[in-house]
Amino acid sequence: MRLRPCSARSTRITAGPGFRLGESRGLVRSLVLPVALPMTILLSACGGGGNDQAEAPGADAAALHEAQPLHVRDATLMSEGSESGTYSELVTVKYSEEVRASTELDKPECLDASNQWGSLEGVREAPASVAAYEWDGGSVTHMLVRMDEGTAAEALSTKPPESCAEYTATYEDGSSSHYGVRDLEDVPRIGDESRAFAIDVDSEGVESRMFSLMYRNGGLVGTTSVLGAGELEDYEEMLVEFSEAAVERQRQMLG
Repeated sequence: MRLRPCSARSTRITAGPGFRLGESRGLVRSLVLPVALPMTILLSACGGGGNDQAEAPGADAAALHEAQPLHVRDATLMSEGSESGTYSELVTVKYSEEVRASTELDKPECLDASNQWGSLEGVREAPASVAAYEWDGGSVTHMLVRMDEGTAAEALSTKPPESCAEYTATYEDGSSSHYGVRDLEDVPRIGDESRAFAIDVDSEGVESRMFSLMYRNGGLVGTTSVLGAGELEDYEEMLVEFSEAAVERQRQMLG
């Protein structure tokens, strides 16, 4: 599979310390299927945070980036992991779609199980921002998309089929990953409404875990993803604390 060049309609944002991108290469394919791919992983394929700057995105997308948290606890914004622009033109989104198209699932209905909202008409051309954060416990990624409130509510209502609690993906080279997807119970509500879930991935005997929370704050839809291999309680705590901080900064910066 050949990766398309980084889109000219998205812009990398310079902020924060660097990241050991090479350490995450093995997780690229396994994580892109169930959720939006973390930019800490994705930009290793794009050469990292180079000095070449793409064409500036629209004012709305730039404003969304300014509304991203600068840090939460010891999670700090990374220069190599952030971009903003039109949702469908983000490097994150385009690479995710390319990987999905080249992958076979034993349950085809699960191909885009946790990201079905991304295909909504009101989302594709919406302004968006993705920010990645370096954290001692792993990594954190936050995506923010602005749309009308009706589309935002519809996005939150999309859920994976029950059959997608477990499924297997096979890639072009014959390797495979097994997924287990489950809802996270007792997670407090974030914004106007929210839902959270966990994804366990076994890729050729290498286990990884991602926790994700999707919320609606008026016409803003945000997703927080935490990646690592630590204790469940620590990752749930960061998931909630980061999302609450993100909503508060949106209120301060966007009104």
